[in-house]
Amino acid sequence: MKGQNKPSFIVCAVLLLLFAGLVPPADAAQKVPDLRYYAIDVGQGDSSLFVFPNGQTMLVDAGGEAGGKRVVRLLRDMGLKKIDVVVASHPHSDHIGGMPEVLRRFSVGQVWDSGYAHGSPEQVAFYRLIQQKNIPFGRPKRGFKHAFGDVVVAGLGPAMELRGTGNDANNNCLVLHVTYGNVSFLLTGDMEREERRTLGKLPEATLLKAAHHGSEDGTDARMLRQVAPVAIVLSYAKGNPYGHPHREVRALLARFSEIKRFDTPGGTLKFRTDGKTLTYPKEREVKTHE
Repeated sequence: MKGQNKPSFIVCAVLLLLFAGLVPPADAAQKVPDLRYYAIDVGQGDSSLFVFPNGQTMLVDAGGEAGGKRVVRLLRDMGLKKIDVVVASHPHSDHIGGMPEVLRRFSVGQVWDSGYAHGSPEQVAFYRLIQQKNIPFGRPKRGFKHAFGDVVVAGLGPAMELRGTGNDANNNCLVLHVTYGNVSFLLTGDMEREERRTLGKLPEATLLKAAHHGSEDGTDARMLRQVAPVAIVLSYAKGNPYGHPHREVRALLARFSEIKRFDTPGGTLKFRTDGKTLTYPKEREVKTHE
């Protein structure tokens, strides 16, 4: 009789452990949490949000002043109250003009900045608010790495300070490579040819956030061959006065027809990955034969 009672005791013990959360069910143990990436529609500007599998968040740029309001609306709709890292790729207004709105509305763990002193009113306001709110502040350079759980964010640039390039703010911007398992993202800000030359060979990335809103000085064939992206995102406003994305880049992407192209005008783009595959917002893919 004692031998017959033992299996019942074991079953009861396992059930108790399951309810206590000490032994996860088989399905829960096998499920891998996703990384979510949002290319936010901020009009003529740039903004990206990462929600990492461990729940931490990283916001890269916040568009212009109007774009900042869109960013705040999206983050609130998502139920976010804190941003772990806010990144300013460089000090142009279409990337940091919306930052004050974000910093006022959310708790921010730390700020990463390109370190390029532009002296614009937008940059002065941004720095002043960081100081007033006593937010930890850093200037990552090439070789920098930071882990968010299983996700690694690496700084590729700036590799050195560049002067006299014709657009020094763009050519001293932060370039980040975000890796989760076998899937990675390359965010290039408004990097132009001059900064790109200082970075050497670029790493491969599953998704490339096109430099400088699809400007011809931000993307070329050599870069696409090095990065070998499966998807490319271009952030700009429809009918913008700069002609972004430039005709040369559109023609180039038509040549690299295996790259899926996604443009932000019309709404925020959401990508998801479990570290093995990248899920695309297929309804927003732009055909490259235009």
